[in-house]
Amino acid sequence: MVNNHIFVLDKFNKFSMRALLVAFEKWFPEINYKVLKVDEIGSNPQAGFYYFSFNSINAKFYIELAQKLKQNKNIKIACGGPHPSARSDEMTKYFDKVCSGEGEIVLREIVEDFKSGIDDKKIYKGTKKVDLNHFDAYPKKKSLFGAIEIMRGCTFSCKYCQTPQLYKGKLRFKSIDRILEDVSFGILHNKTDLRFIAPDSASYFYDNGINISKIEELLEKLHNLLSSRGRIFYGSFPSEINPYFVNEEFVKLIKYYCHNRRVVIGLQSASRKLLKKMNRPENIEKVEETINLFLKYKFTVDVDFIFGLPFENDETLKETIEWIEKWSNRVRIHSHYFMPLPGSKWEELSPTEMPEYFERFVKSLEGKSRLFGQWNTQQNIAYCLKD
Repeated sequence: MVNNHIFVLDKFNKFSMRALLVAFEKWFPEINYKVLKVDEIGSNPQAGFYYFSFNSINAKFYIELAQKLKQNKNIKIACGGPHPSARSDEMTKYFDKVCSGEGEIVLREIVEDFKSGIDDKKIYKGTKKVDLNHFDAYPKKKSLFGAIEIMRGCTFSCKYCQTPQLYKGKLRFKSIDRILEDVSFGILHNKTDLRFIAPDSASYFYDNGINISKIEELLEKLHNLLSSRGRIFYGSFPSEINPYFVNEEFVKLIKYYCHNRRVVIGLQSASRKLLKKMNRPENIEKVEETINLFLKYKFTVDVDFIFGLPFENDETLKETIEWIEKWSNRVRIHSHYFMPLPGSKWEELSPTEMPEYFERFVKSLEGKSRLFGQWNTQQNIAYCLKD
C-alpha cells in the first residue's frame, strides 16, 4: 500500500475537511498529505488512503465514488460527516472505516490503523468532546482559509436538525486568545476578511442569556488586531442569529465593529402550532422585535423559512402567507424545503407536499426578489431521501 493520505474536497465539505487537515497535522506532523478536489481524482486514481466527509444530500455521490475507487485494491477509504454519523452501519458496506461523531480525535486512530493494516475495525465513535482550543482554525501545510469555527453545539433541539444529535451536551467555545492566534496567522497570508462558524452568533459564551461583554471583547479585539487591513462579518453566512437572544446592545455592537449590513435570522414557520411541534419557541413577537431592531439600525434582514414541514396544513400555510405578506417589503425570505435528515428526530417523517396555491405564492415572491433559496432543489432531494 502506497503511503499516500488523500483528503477529498468539494464545495460542501470545505469546513469539515479543513478541520480534519488541522487534526492530521497535529497528530502526524511528519507525514505529508494531499488535497484533491473531487474532479481531480480522474479515471486513474492514485493508490493510498482516502478521506471523505459528506452530508446526506451528497451521500449517493460519495458511495458511487467509493465503489469506483475500490476497484483499485490499493485504495482504502474512510468517511465521516453528518450522514456517516447517522448511518454508520450502512456505510460499512461501502467504506473501509467510518467515523461516527466528531472526527478530530478519532482521525488519529483511523490513520494509525490504516498504516498498521488493521482491517477488522470498521466504526470509530467520536464520543470524546473536542476542545476547540486544542486545534487551529487553519492547516499550516496547505493554503485553505475560510470562516473560523468559534463554537459548537446549540441551545435548541429542533426536531428537523442534525446538529443537536451530532453535538450533544453543553455549548463549547473557542477562546478569544485562540481566535486571535488564528486570525493573526490568516493576516500573515493576507486573509483579512473574517467570518465565523457558529450555530448562533448571539450565543458566543452564552451564560443563561446573551453574553454581551464577551461578544464585545471578541469584536473589539478583532477590530484592533485588523486595524484598517480587513473586515469583520458577524451573524451572516456561514452563521445565523438566534432572534430570542438578541437585544439592542448586540445590534449596536455589530453595527459598530462589523462590515456586514445583512443578517440571517431563523424563524422557520409562522405557525405557533408547528413551532411547538418542531421544538422551537412559539414567541413570534420576539422574532419580530429582533427584526425591527436590526431594521432600526439599517440592516437588511433575511428570515429563514422551511416549506413542506410535517404536519403542515391549510391553516398553518395561511399563517405563513399572512406573516410573509406583512413583512415581505421589509425582509427577504430565505427559503428551504423540509428534508428528513438521517440522525434528526424527524428523519422518519415525510415532507408535506406544497399545494398549488402556496407554490404560486412562493414563486411570485421569487419574481419580486423578496424570496431566495434552494427550496425547489431541496424538494427533489427530500423525496429521494425517503426512497
